[in-house]
Amino acid sequence: MDYRRYRLGIKEKLLCLAGSGALTALVAWLFYRSLWGLLLLPAVYIVCRKRYEEAQQKKRTEQLLCEFKDTMQAVSAALLAGYSMENAWREAEKELMSLCGQSSLMLAEVHRMNEAVRMNEPLEKVLSEFAERSGCEEIESFAEVFSFAKRSGGDFAKIIRTTTQKLVGRMEVEREIATVLAGKKLEGRIMNLMPLGILAYLTFTSGDFLASLYGNVLGIVIMSTALGIYLAAIRLSEHILDIQV
Repeated sequence: MDYRRYRLGIKEKLLCLAGSGALTALVAWLFYRSLWGLLLLPAVYIVCRKRYEEAQQKKRTEQLLCEFKDTMQAVSAALLAGYSMENAWREAEKELMSLCGQSSLMLAEVHRMNEAVRMNEPLEKVLSEFAERSGCEEIESFAEVFSFAKRSGGDFAKIIRTTTQKLVGRMEVEREIATVLAGKKLEGRIMNLMPLGILAYLTFTSGDFLASLYGNVLGIVIMSTALGIYLAAIRLSEHILDIQV
């Protein structure tokens, strides 16, 4: 599996299409009061699909890193117990099976590595191939250090222990940041919905006040400009709250 790109299934595509259709209908009614606004559906679908793919890929990457940390801990424990490097990865596979179950991403990868090693492929080569597909900087760095240590006879237990400590530290920092920003993100989502709520309120309570903005070229230009500014504001708020470690 190439973890650098998330591929949607049929159900996920239909879900994105349904959500895009509902959102397009809302925008067409609030901003244009015309069925012509539904022509925005292809653009809305592309944006919604891209954002969904990014969210799912980020979620999968976080899961992969968390399971990679568990794998490193299992491998480190096996090395300290006296197992060889290859046998330590086999023990890690058993540990992952009990910890994460069949749905584990790393379980499938470790099983593939162990099968390749049984076919006399070098462990460092198989690990490097996985690191390239993972798209995770931490895994790629570990694979490079591991390959160098394998060639020069480094202290594998120390390397794996150091890698695990760095992963745990990074994940703790991300968790703390997420906790601090949780309230701000909720406030941001509420603020993002406020303009739509205000526009809907005015439409229901003071329809005549907004009537001049619909059904004419000037009104279309004004509402399209307002929609563009609204979308830019949403994007800016998300960018401000998107803190990378």
